[in-house]
Amino acid sequence: MIVTKLEKIDTKRTKVYIDDEYAFMLYPQDIRRYRLEEHAGLSEEKYHEIMKETVIRRAKQKAMALLKRADRTEKELRLKLKQGEYPEAAIEEAVSYVMKYGYVDDERYLENYLFYKKGNKSKRIMEFELQQKGLSKEQIREQMEREEVNDEETIQKAIRKKIGTKSELSYEETQKVAAYLYRKGFKEDDIRKYLWNRVME
Repeated sequence: MIVTKLEKIDTKRTKVYIDDEYAFMLYPQDIRRYRLEEHAGLSEEKYHEIMKETVIRRAKQKAMALLKRADRTEKELRLKLKQGEYPEAAIEEAVSYVMKYGYVDDERYLENYLFYKKGNKSKRIMEFELQQKGLSKEQIREQMEREEVNDEETIQKAIRKKIGTKSELSYEETQKVAAYLYRKGFKEDDIRKYLWNRVME
């Protein structure tokens, strides 16, 4: 293997390319420690040493730090590590490590999300956000059914928040509130059921 390029990203980070392909990110002290130089050879033994003792170790530390700040799904954690320029092999090791100890659990994340968000967001919005986090539609809907999540209370709460103590609304006011509710992900049938009966004759 040949170290074909050492690309400085800033004063603290350098991208290391091996055989013309990105391998990993290192700090200046790492470059000195492993005596890496452009166009110099790199043994398999040295490569694996760098990966195990530095890159993978830091990926695990980064994963733990990310999870300490906030609970995340597996997909979210992988994305954050990828954004940190960790190579795929290090990401796999880090994710496996935290999952082994139960620090990442998509089922638990889904349960907690629904516990805190239901009643404040429509089912459609919650489903969209959870799918963006890597959870499957089937998984989400099954959990919603188990927890009997529905939009009835949520849409009524949203209407009260929007119109205050008004018992009746003009046609124009109702249209504006209906558009707001639709943007929030509520179904047209529910909007008609819980909002349009307030329109003044």
